[in-house]
Amino acid sequence: MKTKIPLRLALLIILLGITIQTFSNSKNTSTMDTKKENIGLLVIMKAKPGKEEAVKDFLFSGLDLVNQEPQTLSWFAFQIDDRTFGIYDTFEVESGRQKHLTGEIAKVLLENAESLLENFNPNTDIKTVNLIAANHKVGIQNKGLFVTMKAKQGETTVVEKFLNTGAQLVSDEPETLSWYAIKIDSQTYAIFDTFTADSGRDTHLTGKIAAALMENAPIILDGFDVSAIQKIKILASK
Repeated sequence: MKTKIPLRLALLIILLGITIQTFSNSKNTSTMDTKKENIGLLVIMKAKPGKEEAVKDFLFSGLDLVNQEPQTLSWFAFQIDDRTFGIYDTFEVESGRQKHLTGEIAKVLLENAESLLENFNPNTDIKTVNLIAANHKVGIQNKGLFVTMKAKQGETTVVEKFLNTGAQLVSDEPETLSWYAIKIDSQTYAIFDTFTADSGRDTHLTGKIAAALMENAPIILDGFDVSAIQKIKILASK
């Protein structure tokens, strides 16, 4: 008589097997070993009608300012749609994040938010996040993906295991330049990744991680839909 393995346990077994296999030919390709990207900030903002170019100019100018912040390890300005923009950046320790939050780029953002942005609230729209996993390669980063997801009740451990495995799998994708798994709150997660061109992004979207995400989403994620996978444009990056 065969014993039926619960789906949740089967997923854990599969993920553990992938991790063991990828670890054998990788000394942990996550940049957390080298750059120690442990925590971050995620800011999503919407330009007021007619202010889209001004918001872009602000984001482009931010690169010069953030290049003067050695504790800001990575910094990405991106565009989701015609009026929606974002900033994602990483730090090793809390002191670096706080220095950035009190630095010039944050000051300029807050000074111009009322005139440029629609209903921007720094208390809720500037989110402090933790990194679950990271894999950052060198290259020109023009395209990206931003995916948000919510773990089902009791499934956060499985979701985080899946995300850690994903950081190993992207080592086999030379065109995936950056891949970050982010924890936004107790049940909400995001994936942020970058590419040089559409070809790399398309390869990733038909690869192992995307396939595993879509296969396991009904088991571990709450109401996940393919529309949560958003193609973005990287405007500037450090």
